[in-house]
Amino acid sequence: MSVDVSIAALDTAATELETVATELQAIDVAGAFTGIEAALPGSAVPDAAVWVSTRVAAAVQVLGENIRGMSASASGSAEGYRAADGSVQTRFGAMGAF
Repeated sequence: MSVDVSIAALDTAATELETVATELQAIDVAGAFTGIEAALPGSAVPDAAVWVSTRVAAAVQVLGENIRGMSASASGSAEGYRAADGSVQTRFGAMGAF
């Protein structure tokens, strides 16, 4: 069995996943809930909206960290394959010297 791994594709995936994580975590989730107090005076909805906005914002941050972890995994895999390729090339190069 043979596995063909594109190290460049892993590098690209790592970069793109990091970009997605950064952009996702930069989203102002709570901002969508501002001004709700004025729209619904005397209601319990504004308090509930604040509660929801903090939970959604926290979930978005966690999702961003999970995506960042995927980026690190892809980057680490690429580095591992690079190291293995370098080691194999060094060993085969040494064999040619005999």
